[in-house]
Amino acid sequence: MAFRTPFISASIALFFVVALTLLGGAYYPDYSHLSQFISELGARQAPHEQFVRWVGFLPAGVLVLVFVIVAFKALPRSALTTLGLLGIGAYALGYVAAAFYPCDPGCRPAEPSTSQVIHNIVGLTGYLLAPLSLAALAWSARDWPDGGSLAAAGFVAAILTLLGLLLLSPESHYVGLSQRILELSVLVWIVMCGWYIMARLPNAA
Repeated sequence: MAFRTPFISASIALFFVVALTLLGGAYYPDYSHLSQFISELGARQAPHEQFVRWVGFLPAGVLVLVFVIVAFKALPRSALTTLGLLGIGAYALGYVAAAFYPCDPGCRPAEPSTSQVIHNIVGLTGYLLAPLSLAALAWSARDWPDGGSLAAAGFVAAILTLLGLLLLSPESHYVGLSQRILELSVLVWIVMCGWYIMARLPNAA
């Protein structure tokens, strides 16, 4: 069961993020997935902020943290693997922070509240670490049993995450798209990593 946990937790986390984004956006008048942050769905005064925060953001963050903890125990140990997983853990805390510290309405206030500041700091920290974390894990995966394909996917995910981060400007008309590229790159790769742990490592052991 331990070998299955990272795949299951990562897959459910991906499902929660995609579902909350699609459902929240569908019931948010005039919401644009291209130009608006995902956090706006759970912002104060958003139409369904409580649902998005407590049924979407919080479980997604907890599930990614579960992935990190169990993957740390299952994957071959190295400094890069540890650092990479810590970075993914920091990324997961962004979801948790979004639940407890929602952004202000619109997520672009001229005078941000304390909640907005905490939201920004925790979320941005995870985003900044994401490309480096994926690159570190991809580099490590080259030495894991049959880890070549996972390593290649990790480097692609790191590049896409970096691209999404570089284009993540609040003034951009495509900031929503940039954020979704970043989020999906991280989440899809950890699902792949979870599958690798489940399918390959028991045989290697």
